[in-house]
Amino acid sequence: MLPKYLYRGDSDPTKERDLKLTLNSCIIETNLCNGGNGREIFNDNLASLVHKHIHTGWDKTHFLSFSTDEQIAFQYANRDKKEYEEIFASQENWDFAILTIDTSLFISNGIEEVETGIYHTNFIPYSKEFQPIYKLILIDSHTYLTNNKNENFDLNQAIMKAKESKEWLILPAMPFGNGEFTSKLDVACFKERRMFKII
Repeated sequence: MLPKYLYRGDSDPTKERDLKLTLNSCIIETNLCNGGNGREIFNDNLASLVHKHIHTGWDKTHFLSFSTDEQIAFQYANRDKKEYEEIFASQENWDFAILTIDTSLFISNGIEEVETGIYHTNFIPYSKEFQPIYKLILIDSHTYLTNNKNENFDLNQAIMKAKESKEWLILPAMPFGNGEFTSKLDVACFKERRMFKII
């Protein structure tokens, strides 16, 4: 079952994804945008890719991490635990953002659990690039990995991390180019975008 809200803490400290620019353009990008292999999501075992994102590390990941716990999102966004204040979203001089997906914005008759812990859904996007319907895959990481423990590699560390972080993975599932998925997530599914400045 989908939670009501999913939270992402994002700061993009090395500006790999141009978060400030793209967020103003009503999208955010996955790390796939930095020269990743768009076919990898189809060619590799999904459990191994989720494991790589959560435990091993995947610098060209196709996923965006969210949590069902807003405080965990704050911890990821502000890893150094510095003092901060919320500022107006229209201001450009911010250090991190908390992005909230509202799953009630999904088209209700378009939500389908295609496998235990994996949901296919869609929503009406802002960007003309993706209209009329944006397709999205959500993965309840803990449930999905626990259900796939019979893989021929150890998922225990990833399962533990997914449980601690209450982690859900978002996979943009809009076709792009030659049979790949886009690296862009349209933000029409966001309830709010809150910006914070370190003080």
